[in-house]
Amino acid sequence: MPNLAINDISLFYDVKGDGDDTVAFLNGVAMSTERWAAQTPFFSENYRVLLHDFRGQGKSALVSEGITFETHVRDMAALLDALGIDRLHIVGVSYGAEVGMYFALMYPERVKSLILGTAVSESDPLLKAMIESWIEAAETCNGRLFFKVMAPTVYSKSFYATHKKWLDDYAELFGKRVTVEWMDAFAELCRNFLTLDVTDRLSEIRLPTLVISAAEDILKPPGYGQIIHQRIPGSRFVVAQGAGHALFLEKADEFNHLVLDFIQSHGMQSGE
Repeated sequence: MPNLAINDISLFYDVKGDGDDTVAFLNGVAMSTERWAAQTPFFSENYRVLLHDFRGQGKSALVSEGITFETHVRDMAALLDALGIDRLHIVGVSYGAEVGMYFALMYPERVKSLILGTAVSESDPLLKAMIESWIEAAETCNGRLFFKVMAPTVYSKSFYATHKKWLDDYAELFGKRVTVEWMDAFAELCRNFLTLDVTDRLSEIRLPTLVISAAEDILKPPGYGQIIHQRIPGSRFVVAQGAGHALFLEKADEFNHLVLDFIQSHGMQSGE
């Protein structure tokens, strides 16, 4: 799929399927659209699936300054306008879920349902320290070291026990593929994350919302999901067992069915 000129940058997007409803999957901070490989074929059987890389990610412009959550939201709204998509279901994980909350606050009329995976609405000193370590690792421009620093906070103890070789091999591969430009953009995305403090505004979200946390999430443990759930009226809260922060990868089947069941219960609404 192509890149589009959106708000003076190049934004990469991909669309799969041709259902009546659109489901947008929003990337975590170190992700690109390819990482939704376990979700895209599952959902595109019945839905139009929209993927895109945020500015600073993947095949979009790897800008290293001026990134804000509001900028991401304006980019996404412009992309939806360009594609003729009025309303949709939003599924975000981590950074993408946090962008999703901002989108719901800025454009509630465009959201049918909101699914927030392993997200936070604020940061305590420990989370900020972990993200600061990611920034410093990125600034070394050593991709293997960067992955080795980041991975233990992203994947669960259970996943490490069964996928240690895969993780080591991926660290080597990542080290060969990553560029200085990507590292600089990633660091800027993380600096933007450190500005996140939206808890006091969550009561403004009056949309069908599912909050999913992971029991073994070291980076953004379930207590953060509980905060979001308590502040968004009528939201549903689920804690997935046996998975870490990368829940959508580690427990893809469980994640997919949680999301699908929720979307199906908030699909075509009266008057649509």
